[in-house]
Amino acid sequence: MAPLTFRTAAADDIERLWALRAEAARVQCAGYYPAEALETWLAAPPSAAFRQYVAQGHALIGERAGSLIGYAVIDAPGRELEALFVAPSAFRQGYGAQLLQRAKHLAATLGIDSLTLSAALNAIDFYRAHDYELITTDSFAHRSGVTLERGVMRKTLTPTSSS
Repeated sequence: MAPLTFRTAAADDIERLWALRAEAARVQCAGYYPAEALETWLAAPPSAAFRQYVAQGHALIGERAGSLIGYAVIDAPGRELEALFVAPSAFRQGYGAQLLQRAKHLAATLGIDSLTLSAALNAIDFYRAHDYELITTDSFAHRSGVTLERGVMRKTLTPTSSS
């Protein structure tokens, strides 16, 4: 696995990020959610909040040889990992872990000492492997109009934690 290079996302990256999100979710979430609900969720455009996080410099892009591999977004006021997606061609190669580590570092620099996230059912084990605690599973009413099951997870960030 080649290490990623990271940069802060810009407004002109949003459409590429959103397309990667849809591509990744269609592959990873298949079998965990009904196809119709998944497509309704993925058809929703980027939210104003997502655009704001990017504008604030709270979105990181991971690239390899100039190609988009994945991204992570932090909602600083909500103390939440808003998004983390990896391109299907890069699944299970350690890139998600690299993005998660870099997102954790960004969160810590923003003064966040405990990071929460809403994990798709297929991602719960990934986050558990990186020491996120599953707080609960529940149903989440997405702004697209669908209700999706999710895992609500949290990790305390410390200067010495490494994942």
